[in-house]
Amino acid sequence: MKNEREFALRLCRHLDLAAADLAPATAQRLRIARENALAHAAAAPLRIGLAGGGFASVDELVPALRAIAAVAALALAAGGFSYWKSLEQASEFAEVDTALLADELPINAYLDQGFPQWLKRSAPE
Repeated sequence: MKNEREFALRLCRHLDLAAADLAPATAQRLRIARENALAHAAAAPLRIGLAGGGFASVDELVPALRAIAAVAALALAAGGFSYWKSLEQASEFAEVDTALLADELPINAYLDQGFPQWLKRSAPE
């Protein structure tokens, strides 16, 4: 690494010395070429470094992110449907409880051990 750094420093010194001797027209063309190169570099796709896996561009990751978003939306929908069904079932239980409590049956009938079997037999199908 030390050799690479020394090489880079020497190269920069040589380029600086050579740039001082350039004609103004050549310097202008080099400036325009540099601006064009920087404009193209800014348009280059964003790349993300993956730990131990090289690099991936954002364009490669977008389909994976779409798939993850689709799976998350599906899981959220399934959870919402399950919650809605549990609320619906609780509402049905509340209706049955209200009907039983509003009936003219004495409270001792509810405490009878055979009452659940009677409910199962008399429930409409």
